[in-house]
Amino acid sequence: MTRILHVTEAMGSGVLSLVDSMSRRQAEAGAEVEVLFAPRPETPDDAALRARFDDRVALRRVSTGRRLRDLRALATEAARAAEHVDAVHAHSSIGGAVVRIALWHGIPAERVFFSPHGFAFLRLDLPAPVRHGIRLLETVLAKRSTLVLTSPSEFTVAEEALRPPRAHLVQTGVPAASVARTARAADPSRRPVVGMIGRLVHQKAPWRFAAVARVLGERADFVWIGGGSADDERRWFGDSPVRVTGWVSPEELAVLVDAMDVLLFPSLWEGMSLSLIQAQARGIPAVVSDVVGNRDSVEDGVTGFVCADDDALLTSTALLLDDPALRERMSAAALDWARRALTDDALGRDSLALYRLAAVREGVRAR
Repeated sequence: MTRILHVTEAMGSGVLSLVDSMSRRQAEAGAEVEVLFAPRPETPDDAALRARFDDRVALRRVSTGRRLRDLRALATEAARAAEHVDAVHAHSSIGGAVVRIALWHGIPAERVFFSPHGFAFLRLDLPAPVRHGIRLLETVLAKRSTLVLTSPSEFTVAEEALRPPRAHLVQTGVPAASVARTARAADPSRRPVVGMIGRLVHQKAPWRFAAVARVLGERADFVWIGGGSADDERRWFGDSPVRVTGWVSPEELAVLVDAMDVLLFPSLWEGMSLSLIQAQARGIPAVVSDVVGNRDSVEDGVTGFVCADDDALLTSTALLLDDPALRERMSAAALDWARRALTDDALGRDSLALYRLAAVREGVRAR
């Protein structure tokens, strides 16, 4: 039986979803899986995490109440547990750096895996010198691990920016059974809804969403599904006609998403957004910014529009609102695309194959 340890300090939002999905699929494939994590403010409590994760996946929280101490404890626990597993898979930039440094002399590089879920050197909210420093660090750390990327464009960035000795692409997404069976029919008697799903943070560019809402607010309702600080909500949305739901339960989320006619997803950077994939799998046409992950989740001109700038975000959203027949065609295309390219049914099999291949390479190198 393959024994796997997943480690992250970003147990929330998209990282949480991917770790849940990957660990579930690996457990289903017969692996012994543990998730070691340090919490963030948005991390669900232990009861909620236990209800979410597969019963066969062991969960272990490292929490001292202080961020730096949590990271040190996470590194110590990862190094201790690494001796007893076949693969250590770190997730997110900070967790990935901490774990790979902790394991530098502990276990062979072939047994250490890393998924960034959005490289930190792509973050536009960081100064250029900081991004450059992060990129240099990632270049060094890539030599001590195998990169596991979750979107083709993220793989391309890794290859071009880091030139890693070992990098692989795995397909993530939603279970095939969750993809809607029938396309959405436009209802001309109902006011359309333009929605966004995500945290109210700089990365998601809420001011872009607000700008489109101010121009098109007479044609549709605009709803931001997610939450953030009250100050950020006032700063970015001001008097725009945007309704912010705050955090919602999975059941409430499903209702809100099903009421959506267009997804407007204007983020500044991504890894591979599960929210965007889920919307495509529900047959919702998407208008997205042209960044890593987004451009892999939407077939431009077929299941939505991939937009190079703010003007394109506005004109593409307007086009979909004004053309119900186009929304219907793109809805049907999105479901077909999701079935072909946005499901995670092979994630367990494919990721375990990567671990086993690494073990073979380690054996060859040892000889």
